[in-house]
Amino acid sequence: MHWKEKIVYQIWPRSFADSNGDGIGDLRGIISKLDYLKELGIDLIWLSPVYLSPNKDYGYDISDYYQINPEYGSMQDFDEFLKEVAARGMEVVMDLVANHTSDQHIWFKKALQEENSPYRDFYIFKKGKGDRPPNNWMSFFGGSAWTYEAKSKSYYMTQFTPNQCDLNWENPAMRQEIYKIMTFWLEKGVAGFRMDVINAISKAEGFPDVGSNPKILSFPGELTLNRPKTHTYIKEMYKEVLEPYSCIAIGEGPLAKQEDVVLYTREDRKELQMMFHFDLHHLGYGVLGKYDFRKLYHWSIKDFKRVLFSWQITMEREGGWTGNYLSNHDQNRQVSRFGDDKRYWLQSAKALALLNLTLRGTPFLYQGEEIGMTDCILEEGEWQDYEALNAYKVLQEMMHLPKWLARRIVKKVTRDNSRTTMQWDASENGGFSKGIPWTKTNPNYKTINVANQEKKPHSILSFYRELISFRKQHPDLTWGSFEPLLEEHPQLIVYKRKGVKEKYLVIINLSSKKIKYPQELEKELHKQFLLGNYEITEPVSRCKPYEARLYKI
Repeated sequence: MHWKEKIVYQIWPRSFADSNGDGIGDLRGIISKLDYLKELGIDLIWLSPVYLSPNKDYGYDISDYYQINPEYGSMQDFDEFLKEVAARGMEVVMDLVANHTSDQHIWFKKALQEENSPYRDFYIFKKGKGDRPPNNWMSFFGGSAWTYEAKSKSYYMTQFTPNQCDLNWENPAMRQEIYKIMTFWLEKGVAGFRMDVINAISKAEGFPDVGSNPKILSFPGELTLNRPKTHTYIKEMYKEVLEPYSCIAIGEGPLAKQEDVVLYTREDRKELQMMFHFDLHHLGYGVLGKYDFRKLYHWSIKDFKRVLFSWQITMEREGGWTGNYLSNHDQNRQVSRFGDDKRYWLQSAKALALLNLTLRGTPFLYQGEEIGMTDCILEEGEWQDYEALNAYKVLQEMMHLPKWLARRIVKKVTRDNSRTTMQWDASENGGFSKGIPWTKTNPNYKTINVANQEKKPHSILSFYRELISFRKQHPDLTWGSFEPLLEEHPQLIVYKRKGVKEKYLVIINLSSKKIKYPQELEKELHKQFLLGNYEITEPVSRCKPYEARLYKI
């Protein structure tokens, strides 16, 4: 099977399945659920970080790339996990976090011990400007992108949490260490890597301030993202590691534009195979991102279509390739974000499934999506994510918001909402653990769970299985062209997929309103109906709320 045709499932291991009752998901818990993933139709498992980590950013702050975090098990458990995955005809991609390490990593500890240490140049250390950091760059999580180091009276770059220290990709010795890490895991048998914020590894020379006032913190944007040298480094990585191992390379590209993703993923450029973009999830956000409350998170279906269609058309025309997703560990649950998780929970969850699995690009599913898991709105004392806790302070201190408003904003968009534990059955903690879970289990687990949907022919889980099987049997859904229709319609998302052998029509009502089909669609409704989230009844002149249909034309 070509990598473009694979169905990818993301596991957030901390919340997936706990085998030993300590309340934390682990590798042996994942092993116990591999048959479930195989039956779902998964080809590739994206395993979020399981490396040794102090968990300041839950595994994305790595202290040792060569060790498994004991919370998740041992290297022996990992080797068994790979063996059991392979026995079922699936593969694994690891999370490669190569923009930064934890401040507990041995490289950084040695960098702090002595200013002349060769490891000092593995990171980005700079002297400040008077009593201020080297520049006015704001971190992704709010606050300065620099952390002060008293011993040398200097600063080191921390673009995310203050405990995640940016690596200096200008240093060829550091780059070789990254390639050694990649080789270690590839030799073990992983199929490739999902590369965390890979478009942030190069920074502007001279580290200039943003804007005209160096005293005002500002997000550096193009000074730290999608720099020309990023491509130089990835090309080197391709030559040294990716090509020799024929491995799958998936890039995460925050704020990457369409032209950037084309450059990263066009096959003749020999960089990455596919990339994630964030434009759909940024709908309704202000210029400062999801914690910018000023747009009140309003978006329209026309906005959604504009982003969706534009990316589909550009990637096809320019030879780029995207990993398509509607939810993950960093974003809200898709049925809560883009559907209706209350009145039309079943219908909208299925509609979004049909959307993702009929687009051009490689489909990615996030654990629990296949049963319609919803955002679990956590209260202030339940937040565990650094981003949320820090944003709560920043909104009050920098934006001068009252506590009640800051609390309301964080509750709505914190990453904690989508990281709650997997809902396997109606037993205590949703069958995730016999102990006390590390985070909350969504109270709706008694009705929304795998066991409840397993044998029901019209469940969300059954619909996902049917859709995945259909996509695999019809490769034109992977390779075919994309043709948007009714681009200005305020509720309907309509497009055609045209392949060598077959042509398909997709119609999705992404609203809670009943809609009369436009005249130009009426003749298409008498074509061969293939799949949908409602039982087709006559007449078919009206589209029900969140109705989704797939036709052969």
